[in-house]
Amino acid sequence: MIIKSLEIANFRKFRDPLRIDGFTDGFNVVVEPNETGKSTVLEALRAAFFIRHSAKTELVRSYVPIGDDVAPRVVVDFVVGGRPWTLEKQFMKSTSVRLTGNGGRRESDAAEDALQELLGFERGNNRGSDPETRGPLGMLWVEQMSALQVESPNRIVRDSVRGVLEAEVGAVTGGRRFDAIRSSVEAAYGALRTPATGKSRGELAAAETRLASAVAARQQVEAAYRDYEQALTDLDGAKARLRIVERDIADPETVEQRWRLEEDQKLAETASLRLATAEAQHGRAEELARAAAARLERLDLAEERVAEAAEEIERTRSRQDEAKGVVGAAVGEEKQQRAALEGVRRTRAEREAELGAARDRMKAFNAAAGARRASDARKTLGELEERERALEAAGALALEDDDLANLCSLERKEVAALARFEAGAVKVDIELASGVDLRIDGSPSDVASLDVLSTTRLEIGSAGSIVVRPPQGSGLSLEADLAAAREQLAAALRALGLESHAAGVARNERAASAARELVTLRAQIAAACPGDPTIGLAPGADALRTFVATLEEPADDLVAPDDDLDAREAAVTTATLAEAAAAATHDHSRTALSDAERLLATATADVMAASREVDAAQASLEAVLADADRAGLEAVLGELQRDRAAKLELLEQAREGAKAFDLTAIRRRLENIGRAAVRAGEERLELTGRIASLEATVMREGVTGPAGRVAEAKEEELAANAALQRLREEADTLETLRQALTDAASEASRTFLAPVTRRAARYVERLLPGCGLSFNEELGLAGVSRSGVDESCGDLSRGTQEQLAILTRLAFADLLLDDGKPISLILDDPLVYSDDQRLETMTDILQEAAQRMQVILLTCRSKAFRHVDGNRITLR
Repeated sequence: MIIKSLEIANFRKFRDPLRIDGFTDGFNVVVEPNETGKSTVLEALRAAFFIRHSAKTELVRSYVPIGDDVAPRVVVDFVVGGRPWTLEKQFMKSTSVRLTGNGGRRESDAAEDALQELLGFERGNNRGSDPETRGPLGMLWVEQMSALQVESPNRIVRDSVRGVLEAEVGAVTGGRRFDAIRSSVEAAYGALRTPATGKSRGELAAAETRLASAVAARQQVEAAYRDYEQALTDLDGAKARLRIVERDIADPETVEQRWRLEEDQKLAETASLRLATAEAQHGRAEELARAAAARLERLDLAEERVAEAAEEIERTRSRQDEAKGVVGAAVGEEKQQRAALEGVRRTRAEREAELGAARDRMKAFNAAAGARRASDARKTLGELEERERALEAAGALALEDDDLANLCSLERKEVAALARFEAGAVKVDIELASGVDLRIDGSPSDVASLDVLSTTRLEIGSAGSIVVRPPQGSGLSLEADLAAAREQLAAALRALGLESHAAGVARNERAASAARELVTLRAQIAAACPGDPTIGLAPGADALRTFVATLEEPADDLVAPDDDLDAREAAVTTATLAEAAAAATHDHSRTALSDAERLLATATADVMAASREVDAAQASLEAVLADADRAGLEAVLGELQRDRAAKLELLEQAREGAKAFDLTAIRRRLENIGRAAVRAGEERLELTGRIASLEATVMREGVTGPAGRVAEAKEEELAANAALQRLREEADTLETLRQALTDAASEASRTFLAPVTRRAARYVERLLPGCGLSFNEELGLAGVSRSGVDESCGDLSRGTQEQLAILTRLAFADLLLDDGKPISLILDDPLVYSDDQRLETMTDILQEAAQRMQVILLTCRSKAFRHVDGNRITLR
């Protein structure tokens, strides 16, 4: 397969159409810096050949340039088997595909199918992540970083290579016949077990399920049989327990014991009542004695309260007198500070008035000066705008590109007509001696040069004549064409007011220069109108014109005021600070006055509270002495204490009587006897119901024959187990056969893969002398052997892996090329980890491969591939 040209439009970074021509059959090198779109070129080729035009996946959406809403389009010219083809494909919007070649044209899905058949690949999943379906080109078009690991070829390549190898070595294992045998065994084994995990499925899983169900059914009927026998046993036990319970309910000894306990309970309750009465009488005597003692205690407290209240009222009156003196001093201080504050405020107001007047004078001066500046800027703006109008007029003279192109075309037509005229006419130069007459076709003439388009007779005086016959077919049409071309050119020049095409180019250049100068001039106009916030002038030319139009003519003799604003502002600041200090001092005096007033109010309130306390204490003392004096209260207290002692003696006697009976124990024993009777009744009821339920169960289960069901379940379990063993033996046999086939494949793999190994070794020997190769069943390079040491590919350096990946691809390409498959090798930024020596070896191998197939190398390293002899292509 030979790619001839590629055209890309609206594809990722290529918004503008890009056409790449000049691909040759051999080695093609595209050397461009990073970010110029080399990888995008390869991605466009992949999209054109492997992604269907109707796909709307995330990958296809990524083809659209960021921020655009366009349709990516790719056109490829290529040759397969000596026949040219053209593939046109458009994605996302107005999707289409057209495949032209071999005397016909196909579109839509027919084109996609024909393309697959032509290049030997299958329809993928449209996500760009299905390398198994891309065939030989999917393996040989290697994108960035993809060659850094050694991978197995895709399925289509493996099948193609195996077909070639079968024909070459005639081996069964490793070929299609072996795959057919293995597929049959795998299918049979897969019907019984999963190949990956060995988990049962199909008939084997059904047999296992049948056995599990049989075991469960057998266990279920055995459990039912055991329940039946247990029900018989439980029925006998329940009847025996019921007889015992009924006997306990009718026991006479329990009845006698209950009567005795009830009599003892009555005696105990009587003794307890007497004890409660004695405790109540003793408590009342105790309370009366305590109340009499409390009255004497209240008398003592009332007398102490009267004495303390008298002392407190004296102290509060002294504090009240002191507070009155403090308030008087604070009132005088506050009046003095208030007067000082008013004086300072008047001074500050005077300074602010002086500062305001000075600022007004300065504001008026600034406004006048700003108006003067605005007037000057308006004059400058007028000059700039006049220049702007001149430049706009010059720019307006620019000709349209179509008009210039038409003039150029007409001028070229005139030159071409003149060239044809001069080529078809005979040029005759005439030099005559003095006195010799010349006649042309009988008419006198004195020309020195003549263009002859038809047969013409020249008569030279009496010396004779000359007949000039130009070549036939160049008649007067050449002269007519030349005249028509000249007339068309002259008409176009007259319409545009030009003398020549060069004059039109010169006019456009002057217009372009005026346009560039106009941009600079407008920036200058904008800079000349910055605005002035001090006079309320906004930026811009329009604002300046409007502002100046409202101004009167500014005075010529503007004089700046001589006010010292800084000194006046400093005076205002000083007055403001003095006012703040005076205000703070006044606030302090007011606070002191307020504190003194609060102190006086507190002292007054304390005097009033002390007076009320004296009155209250005296009233309390009088209330205590209202019924009796101290001597009477002491006599009552003595009588009540003697009565309390007598009631205590009676309480002790009642306690001794209550000790003879334990009322709590008697009540607890009666409660236990009652609960036992209730529980016996409940148990009799429960046993009666359970006996009825067990009798029903025995009658129901006895009818179904539980022993017979157990026998049937055991027979089903034996049959299921036998069927399972048979299927397991079959699965084990198939697994043994699978292993045998795998071992046979391993034994024959070296023979089968010898052609692949031989072709790959031819390249690897040049890169790694003395290195052996080993391939796995998937035709992937498994490892290398150097100096008797086996190494896995994954353990090799990144550079070595990349080199081996490219060389094994070349080996498969040679096999597929021998089989007539379409082959083309494209490498995007390859050999990035190769040292100088290996890089040179690899490029020599690629150049040799380019003699058998087309090789396209995309790289950003011009120095690394400068020595490569190949066709150089640029993306510009």
